[in-house]
Amino acid sequence: MGGMAEHTQLIDAINIRTAVRAYDDEPIDDDTARQLEMALQPINLLGDLNIQLVRDQPKVFAEANASGHLTNAANYLAIVGPANDEEAKERAGFYAERMVLTATLRGLGTLWVAGSWDKAEAAKHCRVTSGQELYLGVVIGHPKNHLDYQAKSYEELCEAQRTHRATKTYEGREAAPDWFKSGVEAAMKAPSAMNRQPITFSYNPADDTAAAHIDQSAEDEHHAFNDMGIAKLHFQIGAGQGQWAWGDGGLFIHK
Repeated sequence: MGGMAEHTQLIDAINIRTAVRAYDDEPIDDDTARQLEMALQPINLLGDLNIQLVRDQPKVFAEANASGHLTNAANYLAIVGPANDEEAKERAGFYAERMVLTATLRGLGTLWVAGSWDKAEAAKHCRVTSGQELYLGVVIGHPKNHLDYQAKSYEELCEAQRTHRATKTYEGREAAPDWFKSGVEAAMKAPSAMNRQPITFSYNPADDTAAAHIDQSAEDEHHAFNDMGIAKLHFQIGAGQGQWAWGDGGLFIHK
């Protein structure tokens, strides 16, 4: 995960990231696109994925833009990976959210999309080889009034994040160590593909591990593995040091 400096930046990104639905009509310039592509290369390598930046395809979001659900959505990360592979979907959530946090630090807005886009149209503008599928997407772009947004202080952005969403609590937190509480706190700030947050965390004092579980009552089996990857990344950054095992019930070993 890189050094401590990078870690603190990622925590900052977690604390200020919100779901952005309204964008400015300004394209992502070539220089920014190049920086994003450079950040994508190691992520695709680590995750064995094929995530791609696609610019200037408003047709993909025509319906959502017309209905007012989104405004000026035109660019996206196409989250592409191995077909019919639950672990790959989880890795896609984990590593694409890493990209989301990188974009957040560059002042860009993002939104995970599973429903509010034309997936067939989106697939036309990215490479999906045989044996791969387009899982879902992340809208990316300059937030509406982004110059005002850039002028805001870190504290103001944190406050906007805090008041932006409902969070859920976790069982057995009182007896848990600080690293677990910090991990859960960061995970509670995680986005989710269908906005359902179907992931819960538990702490096992016997061996000082945490586990992540898909909450079956959230009824979101379709994107639950993407969401678990997203939540696990947030937890790992919040906890500070340690590593997850993939899978439902996968353990986090705190270092």
